[in-house]
Amino acid sequence: MTKTSMTQFLGTAIEESFMNMNTCLICRVLEVDMNLYKADVLPLNDPEATPILDVPIAFHQTDRFVIQMPYKQGDRVLVVCSQADIDPLMFGGGDAASRSFSANDALIVGGINLFTKPIQNEHPNDVVIGTKDFQTKIVLNDSGEINVKSSKFKVEADDIEFVGDTITANGKNLVTSIE
Repeated sequence: MTKTSMTQFLGTAIEESFMNMNTCLICRVLEVDMNLYKADVLPLNDPEATPILDVPIAFHQTDRFVIQMPYKQGDRVLVVCSQADIDPLMFGGGDAASRSFSANDALIVGGINLFTKPIQNEHPNDVVIGTKDFQTKIVLNDSGEINVKSSKFKVEADDIEFVGDTITANGKNLVTSIE
């Protein structure tokens, strides 16, 4: 084998190895189970790609709190592939397989918006939870304000407490008789 053919052989072998290593993919949700927080997805960058099934959906969460996104069929999501087998963690035990960066260890880490469908960003410096058209939203800004916009605002609570120097409705101060 000549030096050139050895170099070509090694280059081809390395390239094939990298082609079988998955790091992250932009996918379309085919089917979603929001009770088990998993989805079947199809990578968008490969016309010959096969669906990746039962991909766990990651959320911003702690032991007590979660921000849940209602993924639906057709949503575009960012999928990452773990460096190691996630089955022992997800299913509680067993031996890890020796695979790395496999589509079998994919996780949905968030939705992604394509540049072809931009969202008008009304709040570039704020934390926003809302609809993409911002007709319903909760906005937290760095001056300490929380603004809520909604067609209907419903509060269910055993106790409601308003604390403030001024409480207004439609720009007018509310006066209450507290006995």
